[in-house]
Amino acid sequence: MAFSSPTLISMILWLFRTFVSSIICFFIGFLGLKILDLITLDIKEFKTIKGKPIPTSLFVGGFIIFTALIVHGSAISPIFLGQSPMLGDFINLQRLFLVILSIFISLFFGWLFYYVFAKVSPFQIDLDDINQSPEAIGIFLFSYEIFLGLIIHAVLTMPF
Repeated sequence: MAFSSPTLISMILWLFRTFVSSIICFFIGFLGLKILDLITLDIKEFKTIKGKPIPTSLFVGGFIIFTALIVHGSAISPIFLGQSPMLGDFINLQRLFLVILSIFISLFFGWLFYYVFAKVSPFQIDLDDINQSPEAIGIFLFSYEIFLGLIIHAVLTMPF
């Protein structure tokens, strides 16, 4: 099957936009995880799971799901890049702003969740108790990565 030159260029640009969007979201998500580590002062996420196979595999598994959600969202609607295959329409600043804003919203909810469960204790559960088990911290990170991936995926697939 032969493709015409404009079709081939459109396909290559679509793949490139998907790749660039995915890489940018990946690094924004990585930054979000580092900020989460700073927000949750009493939980030492990365120090605790280091060298332990089950928590590390939970973290990596969560990151794989996070990455899959980003790649899927980017393939459907590349984030920072316009929907036209023309080079002049390549950057979509509205979507870039929304992705960055969604990271801050997820971090705010992460902090709020941590504050309510660790400091206010409405259910008499101390969130800082997860420090006692590296597996619990792995599950916490796994869950947050999926939460973050779903938020970014929603922004990526939002119609404009």
